[in-house]
Amino acid sequence: MKSINHLTVTLGLSCALLAAPLASPLAAYATSAGAISHEIVLKRLEAAMTLNGQPVPAAQPLTIKNGVSYAPLSTLANLYGFQVSYNSATKEAVIRSSDELIIRAQAGTNEINVNDTAVLAAGDLFTQQGSMMIPLRTWASVTGSALKVSDSEIALSWKAAAEAKPEEPSESQIAPTANFTTDKSLYRIGEPVLYTNLSSSNSDDNVASTVWSGNELGFFEAGEHTITLTVTNSNGLSDTISKTIQVSSEQMYSQSNFQKLFMPVGDKINVDAAFAFEHASLPYRVETEAMTFVRSNSPEHLYGEEGILYQDNLSGKFRINIHNQNRSSQDLGVYLLATNNGQHDASIDVNALGVGGPTKYVSTSGKLAVSRFLTSKENNSKVATVNVPAGESVIVLPEMNKMNLKAGLTMTTYAELTASEQLQFSVVTLNPDSNPISALPELRILDRDGKHVRGTFAEGNRKLVFDETLGYAPQRVVIGDRTTDPFVEGADNTSGAPETNIGNTGVLYRMHVKVAPHTLISLNARGGHYAGAFVVNGKTVNTTDNSILINQGESAVLHRTGATEETVEITFVPASGSNLPIYMLFSPLPKTLD
Repeated sequence: MKSINHLTVTLGLSCALLAAPLASPLAAYATSAGAISHEIVLKRLEAAMTLNGQPVPAAQPLTIKNGVSYAPLSTLANLYGFQVSYNSATKEAVIRSSDELIIRAQAGTNEINVNDTAVLAAGDLFTQQGSMMIPLRTWASVTGSALKVSDSEIALSWKAAAEAKPEEPSESQIAPTANFTTDKSLYRIGEPVLYTNLSSSNSDDNVASTVWSGNELGFFEAGEHTITLTVTNSNGLSDTISKTIQVSSEQMYSQSNFQKLFMPVGDKINVDAAFAFEHASLPYRVETEAMTFVRSNSPEHLYGEEGILYQDNLSGKFRINIHNQNRSSQDLGVYLLATNNGQHDASIDVNALGVGGPTKYVSTSGKLAVSRFLTSKENNSKVATVNVPAGESVIVLPEMNKMNLKAGLTMTTYAELTASEQLQFSVVTLNPDSNPISALPELRILDRDGKHVRGTFAEGNRKLVFDETLGYAPQRVVIGDRTTDPFVEGADNTSGAPETNIGNTGVLYRMHVKVAPHTLISLNARGGHYAGAFVVNGKTVNTTDNSILINQGESAVLHRTGATEETVEITFVPASGSNLPIYMLFSPLPKTLD
C-alpha cells in the first residue's frame, strides 16, 4: 500500500480495503451475513444517507462547493467501519481501517496523507459547522470504491468479504457514554462558550476518540446552535449526544476582538492588511552567535540529473538545511553523505533533526521540517551518532530516505550536527535504485539555478536585543527585510563565489524580551504566504497548526501575556518554502468584559 500517488490507488490497496469489516455501530445497517457489497447513497442537499437501503444519519448534507461534491469525513469513515480520532494538537483527523490503512486529513488543504504518502484531493478540505468535509471523489479513490453520480444523488459502492453475524456485545464490550455540558444555555453574540466533556467508558475499554461538531469558541449569529459529541472506545463502540444552545441578538465582543482575546495559540486571526502599520517598527541590536550554517537549495528544482547539489569540508558543530522539489517524471533520492578522507575514524552526532515531506506543498514541507527541528532541539537529546571509518563514506541522515521523492513532491530537512574530525559532506541526488556511496566518486557538481541559495555561512545564529519593554503600545519587529534585518553573507564553497543567504532561511533567531501585561504576540506575513514554527517559552507553536498564513490579512497567535509583565523567550528559524519578510506584532489586547 505504498504505491499511492495523487488520486490513483493500486489494486493491492483496493483489495485490502475490500476485506475490511464494517466494525462501527452503523454497520448494523449493512446487509446480512454473506453479503459481498455495500452501497451508500447521498441525496443532494439533504443531511441524510442510506446504507444498503436503510436510512442512516449524517453530520452534514451532501454539499457542492466550487463544482466539487463533499460529504462529512467522520460519517463516511464510520459507515465504512473505520476508526475515527482527532488530534487536537495538530487539528488533524485520523482514520484507521482494520488492515492498517491510515488516512490523515486537515481542513484548509487540498491534500490528504495516506499511509505517509501525500495524495492530492479533488478540492480543498474544509470545516462546515464543525464537520470536516472531504471530496467524495477523493474518498472513493483512496478507499477503492465505485462512484456513481446522477442529477439527484451520488452513490458509493464497495465490496467486502462475507461477514459473520455480529455477536451481542459482551460485558467487556459495553458502549461508552457521550455527555458534555456548556457553562450556560443562553449566550450573547461573541461570548465565549465553555465546553466540559463528561463522557465516560462503561467497560475496561478506554475512550479512544472524541469527535466534536459545532463546538465553536463563540457564535456570531443569533438563534439556535447545535453541538454534537461522539465518543468511541478502543473496541470500536460509539455513543453520540447533541445539545442545543441559544444565542441572543445582544453582542458581547466583535468577531475581531473575540479572536484577539480567545483564538487559541497556533491558530490564526483575521486582520486588516494595514493593521501591521498601526504598530511602530521597533529598532533592535543584532548579536552574532558563532555557528556554521550550510544551505543546500540551488538547484531547488530537480529534473532527474544525477549529481552533487552541494559539497564542503566541515568539522565541529554546524547546521544544514536541504530543500528540493522533484520536477522530473521519475522518483529521486536526495542524500547527505559524509566522506572521511583522513587517517582516523570519525563520528557525527546528530543533535537535532527535522524532516518535512515528501509533500505536494513547499510551504507544508518547510513548516513540518522546521517545527520538528525546533521541537527536537528543544528536547536537548541527541538523535543519533553516525560512525565514519577512515577512508569510507556513509549516509548521515537515513530519515531523509525513508520514502522516495516522487514527481511533484518537495522535501525539506534541518539538522544540527557535530563532526569529531574534518569530513567532506555532500548533498547528492540520484535514482533511488542507485547506491549513493558507490556512485559518489563519479558524480559531478550540478549547476546552480541562478535563483536560490547554496553556500556556507559563519553567522548561523542571531540574537535580537531590545532596550525596552514591548507591548505597552502597538509595536512590530521586522524580520527578513534585508534592511532592518540584513542578510547573512558567505560563500558557495563548490566554486568559492560569494553568496548571500536571501531571506536568512535556516538562520536561528533568539529573542529574550520583556512584554507588557495583556499583550497579544502574533505573526503577520508580509511577503506572501508563510508557514513555519516558533518556540515560545519552551513550547513549539506552528504558524499555523491546521493551515498557513495566506496573505497580509492573517496573523498567527503566538502568545498572550497575563496581568503582569512577563519575560518571553522566542526561538525561530525562517522556514524554507515561505516568503519573507515577516512581522512579529506586539498588540495591546482589548479589555475583557463580564
